[in-house]
Amino acid sequence: MLTSLKIKNFGLIEELSVDLKKGLNVFTGETGAGKSIVIDALRIALGERVLSSHFKNPSQKCFLEAVFQITDDELRSMDAIEDFLEDDEDQLIIQRTIEFDGSKKNKINGMNVTVGQLKALGQALMDFHGPHDHQLLFSKDSHLGILDRLIDFKELKNLYTQHFQEYSRLRHEIQKLKDLSRSRDKELDLLAYQMKELEQVSLSEEDYRETELEQTRINNAERLHENVQEIMGVLTDDQASSSEFIRRAFLPMKNLNQVDEQTNYLMDLLSQLQDLNDQLASEIHNYAYTLSYEEDEAVRVNDRFDMYRTILKKYGPTLQDARKVYEESKKQFELLSDLEHNDAKLQKALMEAESQLASVAKEITAKRHVTAKELKKTIERELKDLGFTHVTFETRFSTTPWQPTGCDEIEFFISPNAGMDPKALAEIVSSGEAARVMLALKQALIKVDPIPVLVFDEIDAQIGGRLGSITGQKLKHLSKHRQVLLITHLPQIAAFADHHLKVVKPVINGMATTEVLALSKDEKVKELAQMMSGQEETSIALKHAKDLLAKAG
Repeated sequence: MLTSLKIKNFGLIEELSVDLKKGLNVFTGETGAGKSIVIDALRIALGERVLSSHFKNPSQKCFLEAVFQITDDELRSMDAIEDFLEDDEDQLIIQRTIEFDGSKKNKINGMNVTVGQLKALGQALMDFHGPHDHQLLFSKDSHLGILDRLIDFKELKNLYTQHFQEYSRLRHEIQKLKDLSRSRDKELDLLAYQMKELEQVSLSEEDYRETELEQTRINNAERLHENVQEIMGVLTDDQASSSEFIRRAFLPMKNLNQVDEQTNYLMDLLSQLQDLNDQLASEIHNYAYTLSYEEDEAVRVNDRFDMYRTILKKYGPTLQDARKVYEESKKQFELLSDLEHNDAKLQKALMEAESQLASVAKEITAKRHVTAKELKKTIERELKDLGFTHVTFETRFSTTPWQPTGCDEIEFFISPNAGMDPKALAEIVSSGEAARVMLALKQALIKVDPIPVLVFDEIDAQIGGRLGSITGQKLKHLSKHRQVLLITHLPQIAAFADHHLKVVKPVINGMATTEVLALSKDEKVKELAQMMSGQEETSIALKHAKDLLAKAG
């Protein structure tokens, strides 16, 4: 509920603090006193646009503060609210400081917020119904949501959502196949070319390294061969080779052993050295043999390495990237090659999904028709009480393609007078009538509508005393479940107030200003008497005022 509203430098208000209470809060006062200014300030506190004409003094800031108490768990869990409340908190303090140049500071519980966040919070907390607030009622796009609030079919709607998502997915896949089929031949040619090009090499890291090494050896074969010949010369080829020097060492080593047996191990080492020299010479000789390439082999290796470089440039930069392109191309090629078969499979799955969707949608539509009949009875009963003696209210259904909400489109129609064909709400009702239709809807939605605060302005337009009493009763009943803020000129409605606030416009220091006074029981009697007599209260008016209060309870 809204517990307080503070206003500074707004409209005719220099500084004002208004305390609100549970139940029915009624604002009364003479025309021009500023009743609507208070409601306008509340709207702007919740994110609506401020105009330059709203500033009482352009040289000063406008400050607005609305304080809400949030105790309902469902309301606390709403996205627009839960981010601003700690577990042990139940109060939301909304503040806006606005400069005449348009700069603004918006805060919720001390946190800086955007105008969008303010508006989202306002939509969760308050529902305004004034001369320009019936778009929800007039817009047929909102009517299905209003009807669905009255139906307990959460599990059924969740099941429908699952089937609808699967149906939508299959339609998307089928559309993708259709799009592919238009360019299928060209796509297949391109994919075939890519796969053929990529298949020319193994795309393995090991093969790439071996090819790179072999290509390096081929390109440097002449230099490598020269090095090999030089090494062989050192090892074996002339009188100054290492092999010859080792051979020459054997005779003196043998003589050494004959004199000193302890040097036998040196002979072993010399023999090992000769073996190593011979082994090295043999390995170098074998290596030299590998450097002999046929011309076509050299061409083959160079071509293979060039192919790797081309592939890495086009599909890389790594072999892993190239392998990924190959796998994706292969998968897409198989898909396109088997397009007709895949399309047939998807079409069959789509038919099954649509059958399941239609079955659940049929149940949803049936529940909506039943609820629409119940809503018709409720709305017509409420509206007849509110002065629409010959009213007819209808919910008209039409079938749409599959939507996230089902296959129903609905619109509310009304005939407020006998002999008139029902027409769309936007075509038939005035602002006063719209407010009463909305009141009737609120009565119907009272158990399922989560918005805690309702604001009504001009609900008493075009109605008299008897209907005023009935309207007051309806508002009183509504206020037992929601906090209601109401501007009225009818004493028959004001008599039902739990908290009566009088808006006055005194002149202070030559300047008109708006003030709001909370009335005591006796002051309430006087205010009702003045509203009835249109002047200072008379004894007859006072008696009638007391009678109104007594009847209102």
